[in-house]
Amino acid sequence: MDERVKRVVSALKRRGFEAEFIRDKETARRVILERIPIKAKVGIPGSKTVRQLELDRLLRERGQVTYDHWLSGLGVQEVLAMRRAQLTSDVLLVSANAVTEDGEIYNMDGIGNRIAPMIFGAGEVIIVIGINKLVKDLDGARERLRKVAGPRRAKELGLNLRCVKSGECEDCHSPGRICRAELILHYAPILSKIRVYIIGEELGN
Repeated sequence: MDERVKRVVSALKRRGFEAEFIRDKETARRVILERIPIKAKVGIPGSKTVRQLELDRLLRERGQVTYDHWLSGLGVQEVLAMRRAQLTSDVLLVSANAVTEDGEIYNMDGIGNRIAPMIFGAGEVIIVIGINKLVKDLDGARERLRKVAGPRRAKELGLNLRCVKSGECEDCHSPGRICRAELILHYAPILSKIRVYIIGEELGN
């Protein structure tokens, strides 16, 4: 664990989060699966990082109840029901767009089911973050969102947005805009239990 990661982990702890560095994906899978009780209902909002770790699949294979609106074959109302169930899941398994060296967690969302239960609702929040998402400060977090995370996600969704073509957010007013609600966790919310795992590999957008 290099000095920068040590600073981030320490800063997160000062701000009331539980925080830990995990060197690789394989170890992360084991640690996180051991952390989640087998009877817990797990909310999995949109997260490429969670899926790169294969946690969604591994949880389902061990018989876990998961609320995952990315499952294929779901109808419109089923997707909406999944999103709503995520809000009060026993465990919320999610990522973040960026984490600052001072321990602030940054997210941007289009619908809100990803960020709403991070503040209040879920029994426990587990945030998994690739080493590529560490930034200096909140300005760096917003820049990363505008130049990396936002355009990449819009492209993955096949959206006809200007950021997909230019590779950078242009603060559009398109009905298809996915950057709509910003959440900054300056400190762990009073009634929420949040554990952050920083993984020593590049993961997610």
